[in-house]
Amino acid sequence: MTDIEAGVQRTPGDTFARVLRVTDALALAGGWAGMACLVLISALMLAQVGVAFASKFTTSVRGDIPIAWEYGSYMMGAAFLLGSGMTLRADRHIRLGVVVQNCGPRMVRVLEIVSSALALCFTVFLTWSLAGAAHRAILMGTVSISSGTPLWIPQSVFALGTALLALQFAMRLACAIARVPVASEALRFGGELDE
Repeated sequence: MTDIEAGVQRTPGDTFARVLRVTDALALAGGWAGMACLVLISALMLAQVGVAFASKFTTSVRGDIPIAWEYGSYMMGAAFLLGSGMTLRADRHIRLGVVVQNCGPRMVRVLEIVSSALALCFTVFLTWSLAGAAHRAILMGTVSISSGTPLWIPQSVFALGTALLALQFAMRLACAIARVPVASEALRFGGELDE
């Protein structure tokens, strides 16, 4: 039975709240994926240290892992970009607090609208550029020199991360216009440190 058949009236506020919940869930998923990348970087670096240590005792072990720096770089970029949407929604990005703290609520809202609109334009352009680079890498079959990894794989992850950030800037802009809080307290980890 649909909402219309049940006689339930949906308001624009209900739809907006649902969209916020979906975008928050996407931001949280991006944050978890970014955290997984950080764990993998740590494991890769520990493996690199272990292999270097083992190579001191036996000549059959190579002194390094050839893909460590390349894959570490991919994962660092992925961690940064995948987690940035959640960081924005949790209001944890670095900002000029001195400006915001010395303005009234009306001016803060104007600054949020202007900065979110500009950031949205930039992140949409960045997403488009990264997605285009991934598409070109697929078409040309571009691979990494050191490992032979198809470059469209990390480029697609980077494009996804910037798309999540662009989505959060769009929602931040919508929240500022609708006079809804732009930050989600539910996405703030370690909120007790704010006090």
